[in-house]
Amino acid sequence: MRGHEAYKALPAKVAQWVLRMLDKNWQSFFAALAAWHADPSKFLGRPRLPGYKDKQKGRNLLVYTTQALSVPALRQELICPSMLGISVKTKQQHIQQVRIIPRIGFYVVEVIYEQAPTQALVDLTLRAGCDIDLNNLATLTSDKPGFVPRIVNGRPVKSINQFYNERRAELQS
Repeated sequence: MRGHEAYKALPAKVAQWVLRMLDKNWQSFFAALAAWHADPSKFLGRPRLPGYKDKQKGRNLLVYTTQALSVPALRQELICPSMLGISVKTKQQHIQQVRIIPRIGFYVVEVIYEQAPTQALVDLTLRAGCDIDLNNLATLTSDKPGFVPRIVNGRPVKSINQFYNERRAELQS
């Protein structure tokens, strides 16, 4: 693929990610097809081939890793994917990936970053309780000052479930 013009149009790392995703789609198709042959009842129909993109309008999801981003721009709180000519403001410093997702008429830029987990403040002297039931879907209480106990009515959910079961039985008969 290295000699193909579409491969050369993107940075090598990004083009490799496109090929990886394409390979993953085909592997998923063959795995689904094998599972379908083993037990078709698990599927609504025969798995379909991964769709081909239109040569002019079809666009793939692009994955830019940190190696395909401008490091000086990241220091200035900008994301500049190489060979694209765009920049997006960000406040994140530890970026893992930038995904550019094509939509109809626009593109979505997803920034995936690493953030250290923070421990929530926990007061071991406080307690909370939850009682799950049918008529009262949940009853919540706590000994925290100012907490208002709540009762969540479960009857509307029971009614929806009953209607669903009746309708399903009617359609199956």
